[in-house]
Formats: sequence, C-alpha cells, structure tokens
Amino acid sequence: MLLVLGRPGSGCTTFLKALSGDTHGIFIGDESDVNYEGISYKRMHRDFKGESIYLAEVDVHFPELTLGQTLKFAASTREFGLQRETNSRATGHDLSILFNINNAFDTYMGNAMIRGVSGGEKRRTSIAEAFTSGAQLQFWDNSTRGLDSTTALRFIELLRISTTTLKTTLALSIYQASESMYSKFDKVTLLYEGRQIYFGPVESAAHYFHELGFERPSRATTPDFLTSLTSPDERIPREGFKDNVPRSPDDFASAWKQSDLARQLSADIQVFNLLHPPLAEQPTTPDAIFEWNDQLNHRTSTYLVPIHLQIMICLQRGLQRLRNLPGPVIGSIIANGILALVIGSVYYNLPQTSDSMDRRALLIFLSLLLTALSPSFEVLTIWSQRPIVEKHDRYAFYHPFTDAAAAMICDLPNKILTAILFQVTLYFMTNLRRTPAAFFIWLLFNFVLVLNMSMWFRFIGSISRTMEQTTAPTCILVLLAVIYAGFVVPVPYMVGWLQWFRRANPIAYAYESLMINEMIPEGPSYNATDFEGKICPVVGSVVGQPYVEGNAYLSEKYTYQPVHLWRNIAIMIAMTIIMCAFHLLAAQYIPAQRSKGDMISFQRHNRKRRVPLDSENAIPLTYFRDPSGQVREPKSLQGQAESTPTAIQKQSSIFHWKNLSYEINPHKGTKKILNGIDGWGVTGAGKTTLLDVLADRASFGTTTGDICIDGVLRDASFQRKIGYAQQEDIHLPTATVREALQFSAILRQTNNASNEDKISYVNNVIDILDMTSFADAIVGVPGNDEPTSGLDSQTAWSICVLLRKLADNGQAVLCTIHQPSSQLFRMFDRILLLSDHGETIYFGDIGPNASTLTSYFEREGATKCEPDANPAEWVLDATSAKATAKTGLSFRDTAADSSWAVKWKSSLEKKEVARHLGDINSSSRTIAMEQQHAAYATPWFRQLTTVSTRLFQEYWRNPTYVYSKIALCTGVALFNGLSFENTSLDIQGVTNIIFSMFLLTQMFGTLDQQVIPRIIEGRDLFEAREQRSRSYSWTVFLTSNIVVEVLWQTLATVLVFITWYYPTGLWHNGDPTFSSQNRGALSFVSIWIFCLWIITFSQAVAVGVQNAESAIQLATLMFWFSLVFCGVLVSPADLPGFWIFVYRASPLTYLMGGLISAGLANTNITCSAKETLVMNPPGSFDGTCNSYLAPYYHSAGGLLQNPDALTSCSYCAVSDTNVLLKQLGISTSAGWNNVGYLTVFVVFNVLATFLLYWLARIPRRRKDVSKKAE
Repeated sequence: MLLVLGRPGSGCTTFLKALSGDTHGIFIGDESDVNYEGISYKRMHRDFKGESIYLAEVDVHFPELTLGQTLKFAASTREFGLQRETNSRATGHDLSILFNINNAFDTYMGNAMIRGVSGGEKRRTSIAEAFTSGAQLQFWDNSTRGLDSTTALRFIELLRISTTTLKTTLALSIYQASESMYSKFDKVTLLYEGRQIYFGPVESAAHYFHELGFERPSRATTPDFLTSLTSPDERIPREGFKDNVPRSPDDFASAWKQSDLARQLSADIQVFNLLHPPLAEQPTTPDAIFEWNDQLNHRTSTYLVPIHLQIMICLQRGLQRLRNLPGPVIGSIIANGILALVIGSVYYNLPQTSDSMDRRALLIFLSLLLTALSPSFEVLTIWSQRPIVEKHDRYAFYHPFTDAAAAMICDLPNKILTAILFQVTLYFMTNLRRTPAAFFIWLLFNFVLVLNMSMWFRFIGSISRTMEQTTAPTCILVLLAVIYAGFVVPVPYMVGWLQWFRRANPIAYAYESLMINEMIPEGPSYNATDFEGKICPVVGSVVGQPYVEGNAYLSEKYTYQPVHLWRNIAIMIAMTIIMCAFHLLAAQYIPAQRSKGDMISFQRHNRKRRVPLDSENAIPLTYFRDPSGQVREPKSLQGQAESTPTAIQKQSSIFHWKNLSYEINPHKGTKKILNGIDGWGVTGAGKTTLLDVLADRASFGTTTGDICIDGVLRDASFQRKIGYAQQEDIHLPTATVREALQFSAILRQTNNASNEDKISYVNNVIDILDMTSFADAIVGVPGNDEPTSGLDSQTAWSICVLLRKLADNGQAVLCTIHQPSSQLFRMFDRILLLSDHGETIYFGDIGPNASTLTSYFEREGATKCEPDANPAEWVLDATSAKATAKTGLSFRDTAADSSWAVKWKSSLEKKEVARHLGDINSSSRTIAMEQQHAAYATPWFRQLTTVSTRLFQEYWRNPTYVYSKIALCTGVALFNGLSFENTSLDIQGVTNIIFSMFLLTQMFGTLDQQVIPRIIEGRDLFEAREQRSRSYSWTVFLTSNIVVEVLWQTLATVLVFITWYYPTGLWHNGDPTFSSQNRGALSFVSIWIFCLWIITFSQAVAVGVQNAESAIQLATLMFWFSLVFCGVLVSPADLPGFWIFVYRASPLTYLMGGLISAGLANTNITCSAKETLVMNPPGSFDGTCNSYLAPYYHSAGGLLQNPDALTSCSYCAVSDTNVLLKQLGISTSAGWNNVGYLTVFVVFNVLATFLLYWLARIPRRRKDVSKKAE
C-alpha cells in the first residue's frame, strides 16, 4: 500500500492517473518507464484495463436506483474483493454491511438537487462499487473525502486486509490523513509541485526530513508534518539549520536524489526489472501474464462476465430504473394516445371521394412524422447515462455496447405499446383502408420506422463527444427528413443538390409504401352520374372516368411505383440493422469528451497578469515564489494573521436554538433525523440536516423547536443574514471568484452601504483567505457545510484560521468537519456531538487541549485519552462500541449511542446548557437591526439590473449556448430556404411555399430543448442557493431570464429571416397594394414574435415542472396541438365544429396567417402541365370552351387558358393565391392584426410564467414555513 501525499496542485492526481492508464489530457514522456511485472504500459491498459482502476473524487451514479440496486449491479459484474478466492459472488447487502451503509440500502442515490443518500453514504457507495472490481492495481484519489475520520480509518483498514489477503497493490492519495491511517501503509511518497521529494517506508519519512533539517511540531501527525514541508508558510527549520535546508521544489528534489534512500530505491528498481524484464508488445498468451496471479491464468478477457450475461445484467438494471421512475415513459404513452385521439377526430371518417385524396396523403405524412420524431428524446437519455457507463467500462464491469444493446431492448415495450395505442386509434378513426392486409402493413411500416429513427438518434448521440454536438445534427436530420419525405416537396420539385437525401431517408420509403398501400390497387370508388365531358379536379384524373385511379394519382404527383411496396420494407430493415451496428460500434469506441486536466481559467483581460499554474492547480505558484521567479520565504501564519485587514464586520447577536427536532416522511412512515439539537458527529448523523434546519433551508419535512436571534424568533430577513457554506458545491460556473463574492455582497448587505464599500469589503475577504492570485479565475463547476473536505491539511487550517478570526469578531460560527486534526479541533470553542439517531451526546466547551471534553467522557466511563491522541478521533471511538465482524472492522453500535445520549440528558452539563438558554430567553435582548423585517436587502429594480448583468455575462462567457441557438435557428432556416429556392408559382409550388412557412415552426423543437434545460438549471441554482439566502426575489429571477433570452433571440431571428426569406424568392411578390417592403416587414415581425413565443412558452412550462425531460415532453405535446389546428394541416372548413375553438386559440394560426398573407397574397398562379385539366365538351354541345365552362369557373373559381377553343379545353383550378388563402381561412388584409394577436400570446406566456412559478414553487415553501411555526 502506497500513500501519496502532497498539497492540491502538487501532482497527486496526475501521478495516480498516469500509473492507472487514465491518461486523457496528460502526456507520458517517451523516457518514462512503467513495468507491470513484465507487461508493457501500453499492453497493460489495452488488454487488462480491469486490472488497473482509478477512482476519482467525483461520485456518479444513476439517481433513480437505490443504493442496494447500485451495489447489487456492481457485485453481479465482477468477482468481489474478499470473496474472489472462493469464486463466489457477493450480494449488494454484503457490500453495504461491509461499508456500513446498510441503513440506506433502500434509499435512492439521488443527485445534487434531489435528496437521496447523504454525501458520505454516496462516497462509500462509490468506494464499494470500485472495490467489487477486485483489480490487482488500484489507484484511489482522495477517496476518503466526505467521510468522517472513523469511517475513513475503517476504509483504510479494509484496503489493508484486501491487499494482504489478495496480494493486490494500491496507491492512495489523502489530503488529511490521521496517524492511524498513515500507519496502515507500507510506503509513502511526497510530491512537491510535481517533484518527488521522498519515496520509502512510512516509518522512515519523518526521520529523513528531520535529518534534512526540519522540526516536527508537537502533536502534529506524520502526514501533516510531511505535507507541511511543501509549504514555506508551514515548515519549520531546526535550530542551526535555517540557512542549510532546501527551500524550492528543485532543492528538495535534488536533496532526495542524493540521499541514501533514493540510491537504494534505484537499486531495488534495477533488481525488479531483471526479475521481470518488460515483454513490450510480443504476443503473449494469457498463461504467461501475471504469473503471480492465478486468477488470470485461464482468462481470455478482462471482463469476468460473458457478453450475453452482460446484456442481461444491464437489461435488469434498465428495467429497475424504469420501475423506479416510470413517470416519463407512462407520460409519453399517454401523450401519444391523446395525440392520436385528437388527430383522429380532426380527420374523422374521411369520405371515399376525390376530395379526400390530398387529405389522406397529408394524414399519412403526419402520422409518419409523429412516429419518426417520437424517439428524438433518446439522445438525452444516452447522455444522462454516458458518464456512468464509461466509469463502469474503466472498471471492466461490462462492454459499453452491451449496455447500449440492453437499453434498446428495454425500450421495446414502450415502443410497442405506443405504436399499438397510437396507430390503432388513428387508423380506424380516420377511415383508412379497411382490409386486414392494409392495416397490418400500416402497423408494420410504422413500427419499423420508429426502430429505424431510434437507431438514427442513438447513433448521433453516441458519435458526439459533447451534448452540444448532438443538437445540430439532430435538428438538421429532422428537418431534411421532413422536407424530403416526398409530401412537403414531391420528387419532381426537389432541388438537385439535396435530392440525394431522399435515398437515405427512412420516412421517404415508409411514405411511399403507405401511400401505395392506401391508394392501390383500385383506389377509392369515386362514383358520379353521367361523366361524359367531365373530369375530377385531381392530378391523375381522366376525362369521362367517375373515379381517380390511385396508381395514376401516385405516378403523376409523386412518381411512386406499386412494385416498391415490399422493396421499401427491406431497405428500411437493412438501414435499421446498419444504423444499429454503427450505434453499437460508436458506443464502444467513442468516449465522451473529458476535461484535459483541472486547469484554472481566468477572465480574458486578466490573463496577462496571471501566473503559470500547475495542471491540477488549486494553489498558484506565486504562493511560493515572487513574480520574478525568486524563491521567497513567506511570513509565518502567525504574522499573516496579525497583518490581516481588520475590516471584518463586528457581530454581537446571539444565535441559539432549543429542543430542535426535524422529521421527514419517507415511504415507510415518519423518520426523525434530529432529536433535540445541533451538530458534529459521524457520517449520516444528521449534521448537514442540522445546518439546513438552522439556516432555514430545509425544503421538506417538519421542524419543531425554537430558533432565535437575541431571544427573538426568526423573521423574513433571517435567511439573508445567515451565511451558509453548504456541502454541495453550487455556483454559477462562468463567474469569477471575485464576481461571485461581489454579487453576494451587493445583494445581501444593507442597502445603506455604497457599492464601493461592499466591493472593498469583498477585497478584504479575498485578502484574508489568500485568494488574491486566483480571485479573477473562473469558478467552473466545483461551499461546503464540511468546508475542509477535499482540502489538504494546510488549506483546511487556513480556512479554520479565518473562521477563528470571524468568531473573535463576534461572529457565531457553526461548522461540521469530518476529519479534524488535533490542531483544527483546538481552534473551536464548543462541540456538539450527535448520535446516529440525531440525539445529543455532548454539547459544551472543548477546553484547553480538549481537557473539558475528555474529562466529561472519561468521567462517564470512556477509556483515557492519551496525550498524543487526536481528541476528535478519540471521542468518536469512545462513543462507538467495538463489534468485531469477520473482516475485523469496527462498526457503530446504536445501543451504545443511545446510552451516551441518556447519560447526557442526566448530566450536570446538560442542566447548565438548559439554564444558560433560559437566561438568554429571559433577557430577550432585542438589538435593533437594519431592515429587521425586510426579506431582501436591495430594492427590486437594483436586484434586476444586478442579476441581468450577471446573466448576460454568463451567456457571453459560455458562448456554446448562444452559438448553438444561432447556428441551429440559422441552419433550420437556411436548409428550409434552399430546399424551396425560387419555387415556381404553380399550384404545387404555392403549396410547397406554404409548407416552407409551416416548417419554420420546427424551430420550436430546436429552441425549447435548449431553453427548458437551461432555465431549470438556473432555477435549481437559484432555489438551492440564492433564494434560500434571500439574495434576490423569484420575480427578479424570472424577469432577468426572460429579458436576456429575448435579446439573444432577437439577434438569432435576424439571421433566420435573411437565410429563409430571400432564398425562397418571396421578396419578388410585391404589388401596388402590398409592397415588397411591407411584406418583408410583416414577415420579419411575425417570425420575431413567434420566436419570442417559443422562448416564453418554454419558460412558462419549465418553471412549473420538476425535470427537463418531462417539461420538454409536455411542451412538445402542447405545441403539436397548436400545430395540428393552425389551419395548414386541416383547413378550418374541414375541421369538426368541436375543434374550431382550438383553431382560434392556437398561436400558430396567427403566425401562419401573417406569414402566408405577407408572402403570397395577391399573386397569380400558373398551372403546370400536370395540374392543367384538359377536356372536350360533350358531342351534343356546340360552342367554345368559354361558353361551356363559364358557369363552372364563375362559381368554383379557376382560369380557362384557351377560352376561344372548341376542343381540348385547358382549365387551371386556381387562378391566384387569394383563392388558396381563403380556403385556409386567411384574410389578405389581416396580416398586421395577426401580429397583434400573436403578441397577446407572448404577453400571456410571460404572465403565465410568473403565475405557474408561484403556484408550483412558492406554496410548498410556505407550507413548510407554517409547519416550522407549529
């Protein structure tokens, strides 16, 4: 066991990654030599990656799985740790007991915003999951972060037993290691800014540096002493050695290389290489690999489970996720059923006449469109699980492609149920062809189409390395699939340079076959009386025939051939198989893009003055050197404390609580988390919950007891007066450190103070915290109710020094720390120790050298605290009964906890606490505070300008969202415009242009999938941090988001208009009554208001729904309602009377009215040769074509092209666009009225956003407040 020590930024993470083979973002030099007992570096990590694992600090799990399900899955994929020798599999319950998390076995893992298991329990779950791999080489990067000292020690003891029993090797970095942990390791290496300054036995490290000239402070643990040597502020030269000790990292590295230990290490390495010469890339049989490990002798794969079982295991996990979170799937099935009912009612019982042929074609297209687009959300599904799948692949649990295959199988029931519900409902309601063969052909093609498009969307998701990369190809694919399906633009009208896409479009093949299925062999029987001299006004009709042959109709209008029916299904199945194979290959071999190291980014204007940073940097090099590069000895910690700015605000209020209890209502009844308290204790004891309750941030549950300031109960201003650094790091990623502090100061400090004073105070805080060198660095995606977790001991010390300064200035500080050293522990005045059941074990003074604390527990029967022991660790061990399990580990005994709680309740110290609280309440000091009852410190408009400025800044610094918005909107418009470039003004051409306008509405799918996740992410940040601290109002949050989105969308709209309006040639259509300038202005304003409607509608839906996926599904369903009833797919005259009100209520009705009237009003139509109807008057008629057809075209409209001819009368059914507009219910003079109506919808969306947020998010919090008051 190797312990890796060093401060953050010293290279510990890089060192572990390099040895484990996780080299993304780092480069291993050619001169580097790594020998895995004869196996080369490249071969080891190519063929045996499961034998070398790296576990980082990040905990990534499926939030909808329980802890038990997570561990059971891991145990089922690998032979597990201690059970490996007996070849038996461990159950998840065994693992949970081993890591002392069995109490949370049935609790969901949760995530940052949904309360599931605690942070410590999630950390231990990650450790247990990695432990199941049983890898021969294990690299643990600060894996004890978030664990209390007792739990961390138990974990180290477990690793010690594992390595001894299984003969495995591991390296582990710990930033705050106790002496007990340190003693469990065999060797230790110390890193200093990437240089190794020690490697050797743990018992020799302190002696080596003592001989080098450094003094070890009293009561300092060996790990703290070693780590302090890498900080000029901490290391102490021995008497007489001040001028001779190393100072810079290079000095330390040079001293190490010249030491006897380093020479002995080099000799040991040479002997090792002679015993195990590297085999490089020679073909080696598995029997020759790792001769020291019998488990590999007969293995043919690094995966212990065969592929078919991997698929079964992943399938079982997928079904568990579905069962635990069925809402989205059930909602999708119900939504599709509702949509089928609506569309079926719109096209209800289509007649068997020629009038219905175009409507049947449109119905078939609409059905295929809905079917094809239904799997589009699967792109989001892939990305939600991709980090977890890649983590499991690194552990060699399963091949990524097996999870992809299992996911496809798991989705099949959903697809089958949706297909049956949607297709059966739609087919029989609309009176499509009523034969068994036709129906099952319909069902078959729709089901194959949904599988095919699912493979397309999954393939796009799997080949993309970032989420943003998936959006553009998905949107373009959808647009091209719709345009080149054969309906919107029939084959003869397709532009040459994009017509090729029809050959790769599965919707085109399905549409052709279903049109053949519906129209052929004989087509509907359109009967009439005497048809001599008559013709049906439909493409493909023949003079004198009382019907239209489906074959002729399809051939003339679409160039479809009946023989293609079954050919197309074969093509679609082949495409599905090919895309499935591509998807599985991409899932296996294309990983998501990962960060190239943990690097600090600075504001652009501050980059020149920043200093170089280490690749993992948390501490800049200027902390150790002058800007000139000269090595310096910084002032001591004491001197630094003395020179600290004294502008810390004085606090004199007393914060106290009494009989504080907190209950939640899980699935199986009431659970009491806190029982009469505040706190400090073991993981899972309720410390985070306690601080949530005290800070008034518990979002659910029932709170009882009194929480007072100066004897006065909390008021509306309480939350903003509480400074709370919570366990989860929740920050705006694009803000700098300085800006984040300034934002909080400006909004939360009293409004009487000037901005200059607030900013000056922020600068003082930055100086106190030694944050000057990275104050202008971007926060990225990184407070803490355990503010020292994940820090090295020196940085933890500096934070506690700050807390001590605040306390000395009258600030009441409540802090939980998982692994306090004895030095940190002595800095606190009082301690509150909690049991597992949330009961008080002790509350009172710690005393000098913890004498008060230790005397109490020794008096009550605890073992004596040795002079060199850490009192923090001792008190946890003293209150934990030792129950020896098979592993030899200690586990907490809840009965022992209860006995200590009983002792506390009857103790003199408890009575003294009660007396003191009574004195505080009786005195009831009512110190006047500024704005005592104001919920917010700053006025509303000031909040709005501050928040809006930050939001604009966020968009600017993270341009991916803006670029994606602009690129997608412009791309959709451009491909749309080019596909309808200069379309001819015949009947089909005008219809094509109308559908081009109609397809502009597809920007909704582009924008709402961007806007909804973003505002929900912002809402989660606001509710988790800024609303709870009363930084600004929820109305400010909504208003600022609307304002910023509107301005950026306006810019995108300008590009949309240019790239669509001019390629289509609509700017040519001006006339004296409606100039081209007025048409262009009306078109632009209509598109602009429509884009604003998308933004505001998406926000209105998002604020009232918990997660983005459900919000997108709901918004899409409502959008399709508006789309179906906008007047294009079904004219108002053909709508059933029941649905007329929806036509009037649809905002897209007015969008289409404005665009179509602006683009096509008052334009003449010239029929093409296929659209021109040619007939001869009856033989008994003696006259011209005009005299024969005049009565008809005067009533029905149209244009007779040769009125003076006696035979072959050429008739065009439509003479100008106003006739078509009238059929669509569009008035040519109401263009600007439509813009006004559309604006009303935008205003309604804005008001609905505020109302829905108030209804969905505010009452719940008020209810909690009322419970607390009770």
